[in-house]
This record gives sequence, C-alpha cells and structure tokens, in this order.
Amino acid sequence: MTKNRRYEAHYDALNDKRIAEAPARPTTLPAAAYGPNQLEWVPTGRSAPAVWAWVSWPDRPAERIPAFARGWNDRVVVVAWDGPGGAIDTVVWRNAVTRRNAPSNPAP
Repeated sequence: MTKNRRYEAHYDALNDKRIAEAPARPTTLPAAAYGPNQLEWVPTGRSAPAVWAWVSWPDRPAERIPAFARGWNDRVVVVAWDGPGGAIDTVVWRNAVTRRNAPSNPAP
C-alpha cells in the first residue's frame, strides 16, 4: 500500500501536536529498588493515607504533589493522584513521602 503524499505533512503535524500535548508520565523506580520485603497495600474499604510526595518527571524538575499512599514497604511507596489525563500512579522512595495530616509522622 502506498502513502498519500498529498496529506502526509498535514497528518504528521497533527500527530506531532498530539504527542506534544500528551501528559508526561512520572519517572518510576524499577522493581529492583523495592527490596526483599513485600509491599503492604491499603486494605479494601479503607481510604489511602493522604501524603505529600516528591515525584520525578522526565521533562521537568521534580515536584512535591498531594497524593495518596496505596502501598509501601521499608524502601518504597506507591503513590497515586488525579492528573490532567486521569488517575496517575508511580513508585517513589520512602523518604520522598510525608503524611499530609500529621507532619511529625514519617512516611506510611
């Protein structure tokens, strides 16, 4: 099948625009960073703890965002929040997370 050269530039420009407008996904830690301990997940029916989390992005500096801790262990925390494109979640280091309601408490 051949390409339609007449509209190729137009559709390439539209595709480039969609890619540029797509929300960036945060940088997440690899599974090797989790360590040997299993993740503890928030039990069904309980609300996840409200936290502040430092999140790294591939296209901009890290930022501190309000999020919810969905699961954690001694090394990492799985945080989630509502972004412009819907729900977003990522894995961050435990020391990058603090509780929003009780500042004297360490991460969950």
